[in-house]
Amino acid sequence: MYSYIYDEFLQDRRYERELALVETRLTDLGITGKIVRLALFRDAVQVMRSEVKAGCTTLVAVGNDDTLYRAIEAVGDTKTVVAFIPIGSTTPMAELLGVPTGSAACDVLSARLVAEIDLGEVNGRRFLHAATLDGTGVTAMCEESYTVTPLKKCKIEIRNLAEPDEAGAVDPTDGKLTIVMRLPRFSLLKKKEDIGIIPVRKVRFFAKNGAKMNVDGEEIEAQEFDVRAIPGRLRLVTGKTRKFSH
Repeated sequence: MYSYIYDEFLQDRRYERELALVETRLTDLGITGKIVRLALFRDAVQVMRSEVKAGCTTLVAVGNDDTLYRAIEAVGDTKTVVAFIPIGSTTPMAELLGVPTGSAACDVLSARLVAEIDLGEVNGRRFLHAATLDGTGVTAMCEESYTVTPLKKCKIEIRNLAEPDEAGAVDPTDGKLTIVMRLPRFSLLKKKEDIGIIPVRKVRFFAKNGAKMNVDGEEIEAQEFDVRAIPGRLRLVTGKTRKFSH
């Protein structure tokens, strides 16, 4: 059973035509289902969890990246498959997952290429993409066996699924997270940076004076951050053009 979760922002009239095309395509493909519209003053995650408890086998997030992240939180440790129909412009995860925007995403959903993807977790908050923090004054205890302490200002990113760049590619199916530390280095010609890469299954960050970590768009403030990989936890519909090979 499919449950289609329409984000609140889709109530804007500018999305009427796009949603009509999506619904027509779903009908053509024979994969219609229950439509649930999120609204102000309703807890989005709780609404989605109700659909899962009611027997939904595929929870389809219709909206932007935030809609997708909330769907992932809602399915928890269940076997419910998560799918994504991106609408609008703030959907960078769509390209990573190989899912086109609008009605074309319905064909990806119909093909049902399901990947078992790792998740990351920070202090109980799970994430698909990445978590970031200012690494100044922060110590990382990796795998409970060694510590890393940046000696100068740096930015720290803990990646699970990310676009390949100068720090390399990450595999969201290998049971590990990738810590990327960026330390600025100045030259006479232009600003550069040194990049350190550490693959880990778990890491704990200590910030004596407290720090803020951005976890898939949600900010967490603490003195300690317990981070771990959760292998193969998420069952996610992806497209053939996804940015990872497994």
